[in-house]
Amino acid sequence: MWDYEADVVIIGYGCAGSTAAISAYDRGASVIILEKNAAGGGNTKYSGGSIRTFLDKEKSVDFIEAVCEGATDREIAGAFVQESSQNAEWLTSIGGVVGPSPLATGYPQMLPGAAFPSIPGADAIGPRLRISGAGEARGKDLWRVLSQNVDKRKIPVRYSTSAKRLSTGKSGEVTGVTAVAGEKELKIGAKRAVVLASGGFESDHSMHLTYLGQRYLSLGNPGNSGDGIRLATDIGADLWHMNAVAACFGYKFDEFECAIIHWMPTPGFIYADQSCRRFMDEAGTDIHAVWSVTSFVDMKTLEKPRVPCYVIFDEKTRTKGPVGGTNRGEISQLHQWSLDNSTEIKNGWIMASETVGGLAQKIKLGPDSLQRVIDQYNSYCASGYDPDYGRSPDTLIPLDSPPFYAIAMWPSLFNTQGGPKRNAKSQVLDVWGNSIKRLYSAGELGSLWNRNYPGGGNITEALAFGRIAGKNAAAEPPLA
Repeated sequence: MWDYEADVVIIGYGCAGSTAAISAYDRGASVIILEKNAAGGGNTKYSGGSIRTFLDKEKSVDFIEAVCEGATDREIAGAFVQESSQNAEWLTSIGGVVGPSPLATGYPQMLPGAAFPSIPGADAIGPRLRISGAGEARGKDLWRVLSQNVDKRKIPVRYSTSAKRLSTGKSGEVTGVTAVAGEKELKIGAKRAVVLASGGFESDHSMHLTYLGQRYLSLGNPGNSGDGIRLATDIGADLWHMNAVAACFGYKFDEFECAIIHWMPTPGFIYADQSCRRFMDEAGTDIHAVWSVTSFVDMKTLEKPRVPCYVIFDEKTRTKGPVGGTNRGEISQLHQWSLDNSTEIKNGWIMASETVGGLAQKIKLGPDSLQRVIDQYNSYCASGYDPDYGRSPDTLIPLDSPPFYAIAMWPSLFNTQGGPKRNAKSQVLDVWGNSIKRLYSAGELGSLWNRNYPGGGNITEALAFGRIAGKNAAAEPPLA
């Protein structure tokens, strides 16, 4: 009946899938991994690779409940904190060298502790850690350790193999997977369980419109197209957190399909929308949260005046360093941003003009309006006080050195959070709240995070629930 068979079949080979595979194998289960892409790593190898720590577990659960606004059960938050508290020890046990995570300097910020410091329990969130190594992007170091451990255990990985349907038995239990490799259909049996770890729906724009209300650019793995959501809902799984994302501002140029992270070396910049208005504290908002303002809709015109919006800066800022981040994301394999931004100006990606009015014309904003915005902002810099959005005085750097520059920006996904709902055991739940027998999930597919993402949480969760899923999948009694 089956072309291949293993105790545990894992769909997706990133952080969550590899961790689940290692966990299941180390408990005596035979494992096979299905990966739709030609190589593994998913979003993990494009990530910052940092993991969260907790100074007080109970208060950390309070924080997660508050950040998730009641959309995540306390039992799940508790299981996450308890298991992820062992992440560093586990990574060390499989050969990783774990140490403090130095955060990249720049704006918008990546906050070292809790991304929402005023939320109850925020003081219980500890510093970030990461695996250290030779990788230019920190996620590459983490992926190297995980993939080496999969190889060491000789766990088979079938690349370029897309899961198309879950097989179920008479009582509704999951028994295997139908997949396609090239033009060949394969049936893979799971004697104990299947683990879904196939990532989110960053590259499926129809799902963006359905669940997120607008289209996003994608920074990560182009293979994350919502397959796990389709597989799970096909057999009755419930969904949760479908409107939740981790996203920043990004640039989009015709030369590339993927986006490039907007990352400023100094706070000498402002944002302007299509109405030529500032709309947020540009320099004091966590990078994972800046996207939220783009959901604003003008209810008279039904337009989104902040999609795209524009970053405006001057020559002082231009000379401070790259204004685009290309050491992370899919773009890291395609382009390296120049240190002085000269290549990108030459390419026409960065608009430039000796005058504010000339710059406004290039980006199709009103010249007088843009001049007023900059003059007002510069007056705030002179007074050391931003009455509109409360920027910290030390970030109020005037825009007064021509040439002036602008780049269009769109909300850009690190990853989505939504997917099949799971419980504290990593079991996938149906629409009635019952576990679907022998089906587990881990990682960003059905993440515990809701709308407010605190940074460092997805890799932390992929490791924690990857181990939980692998352990419990391996413990299932074998099918007769």
